[in-house]
Amino acid sequence: MAKAKKTDGLTIEKIMKVERAGAPHVSPDGHSVAFVSEKHDLKTNKVKRTIKLLCLKTKKITELTPGPGNHTQPAWSPDGKYLAFVSNRDEKKGAQLWLLPTGGGEAFCLTSGYGGVAQLTWAPDSKRIAYTRSVVVSKDYDPKKDDEFDEAKEPAGGKVYGLVNPKSTARIIDDLLFRPWDHWRDRRRGHLFMVDIKTRKMNDLTPWDMDVPPISLSVDRFCDFAPDGKEIAFVMNPDEKVAQSTSNSIFIMPIKGINAAGKPQCISINEACDMHPRYSPCGELIFYLGMNKPGYEADKTRIRVYDRKTKKTTALIDRFDRGTYDFKFAAGRKALIFSADDRGRKSLYEVHVDTKKVTQLTCGTYNGSFCPIPGSDDLIVTRETTASPADFYRVTPGKMKPYLGVGPLPEDIPADAGARVERLTNFGKVLSGVEMNEAEEFWCKGADNDLIHGFIIMPAGFDSRKKYPLILLIHGGPQGAFCDHFHYRWNAQAFASTGAVVAFLNPRGSTGYGQKFTDQISGDWGGRCYQDIMRGVDFMINNYRFIDKNRMGAAGASFGGYMVNWIAGHTDRFKVLVSHDGVFFSETMAYTTDELWFDEHEHGGLPHVKRESYVKYSPHMFVKNFKTPTLVIHGENDFRCPMSEGVGMFTAMQVMGVPSRFVHMPDECHWVLKPANSQVWYHEVLGWMTKYLEIK
Repeated sequence: MAKAKKTDGLTIEKIMKVERAGAPHVSPDGHSVAFVSEKHDLKTNKVKRTIKLLCLKTKKITELTPGPGNHTQPAWSPDGKYLAFVSNRDEKKGAQLWLLPTGGGEAFCLTSGYGGVAQLTWAPDSKRIAYTRSVVVSKDYDPKKDDEFDEAKEPAGGKVYGLVNPKSTARIIDDLLFRPWDHWRDRRRGHLFMVDIKTRKMNDLTPWDMDVPPISLSVDRFCDFAPDGKEIAFVMNPDEKVAQSTSNSIFIMPIKGINAAGKPQCISINEACDMHPRYSPCGELIFYLGMNKPGYEADKTRIRVYDRKTKKTTALIDRFDRGTYDFKFAAGRKALIFSADDRGRKSLYEVHVDTKKVTQLTCGTYNGSFCPIPGSDDLIVTRETTASPADFYRVTPGKMKPYLGVGPLPEDIPADAGARVERLTNFGKVLSGVEMNEAEEFWCKGADNDLIHGFIIMPAGFDSRKKYPLILLIHGGPQGAFCDHFHYRWNAQAFASTGAVVAFLNPRGSTGYGQKFTDQISGDWGGRCYQDIMRGVDFMINNYRFIDKNRMGAAGASFGGYMVNWIAGHTDRFKVLVSHDGVFFSETMAYTTDELWFDEHEHGGLPHVKRESYVKYSPHMFVKNFKTPTLVIHGENDFRCPMSEGVGMFTAMQVMGVPSRFVHMPDECHWVLKPANSQVWYHEVLGWMTKYLEIK
């Protein structure tokens, strides 16, 4: 008998060979797509980002920004004569705005000064560009009085803080929010700038002690020009304590050239989060994404419409039970195309501006980003699955009534909503020799007998007659979802490469299953969500006979890390656990996280107001039950779930005599982003799993 052919699963080394394509940016003539190509190098521990051009006719890809540095954020001028982008190719200048003439010629630098450049938006006349920049705003520092001031260099921290000895590294903190996400603010603010293409003159349009855009809850498109170029809309949080506020608001301001011509006016109708303003092509309306509940960052986003003439705001889609992430104007039609999480995938929809009728354009596929093609009904989208990295596709949208039900798709629903699809790229070809099995979905009953959605992936060389260990992945958020897509930081196929069956569930709190389902996690972190997960595991054991119930592990990050910590104190059914950047001591977390509004909403107040809620579902209260070997990982620069949470979890494990290990990453934040650290992360996590699941 011939020996069975050996099969290989996906490894981190193979993952790093995949070219990662960013969002598509279609040229005004509809002929080309500009995008950022990202490559990770384990040897140099660097990430190289360059801008490439995909010809839609020939499918040929051309690199536009060869040479040193990283190049990102491509943006076509409305007249198609330039492609703007951000580059740090000149180390002395840092990240600046560059222009590449599309008719030929070399790219040239348009801006100067410290603070970088980000989030480019062209004016309709193609003569100006709005962008953001980080600037020092300090009552203790005046650059005009600094003899050593250099516009290309950021002033030293000691000077910014007005320290008695400017060589000191001390920081003086007078208010919140002083360290968002992964960095210290050091009295910097994000400001909205504008530059003139011809003269290269720049101007700060928002020279106030506020951030534009806000440092949290914002989206890529934070500002937009009126079609006549005489007004700009942008997002800003006007509240004094932004660490306790989600009141991101839409402001409009008259402009003349590159200067503000009047005071900003707020058009938002409540104190909840608003974002993503876009003027209608005719200029009469401003569309934006808006929430209803102040202080709740995961409230459903609705498309709202502000009438510039009547100054009234209405909802374009209010009853549609999915949150909207992005929208763009449909080419040649009075309609908007938008994306939304949808039952473990991301679907595209269209809403007509006048009738408010919603049409589903795709279904059962993960469309990570999209861009309409001018002069066509077609879209360019990035599509992926757990077994296929993101590629560009040309999609002729389908048309069907939106299906927002729970449970498996009815058989009479056309595949992908009837959309026609043409694949344009194959970035996953470097994985052609790797065996990966597509994720299979299932539905089961969770807490309250509500239906819960899950996915299961079989390892390479799978044989249903054998027994396999199970690795359960738990997503963060908690208002988020694990979807059928190629996740680089938590790649399900890499976990399956150990020889285990891998599963992930979308329990209470997950997005894409209706807002009520998402909201039910708040105030109940260790309740129905935990029951959903346990019942999901029971379902898999009972229905997939090849799962070895005596060899199961669980791993998660952020809220997933919290749930792993909670599991450690409430069940010993798992043989091994991995907790990444999880919450351990809920009370300390509430006062040390950057976003205070998050815990205030989830618990109904801070611990001095609602302590019983924190104590009830805090993993540290159940340390006496810890028995399961646990790997704890935490980034030093994680200011969302500060490192003390990881230290506390590991210390508790050690005190209880439980086999445990702590992986400290001094140069990582809430996510592991550097190639070398990512390789170490996978090595430690998968090694820990295989050891205690006894995988040979």
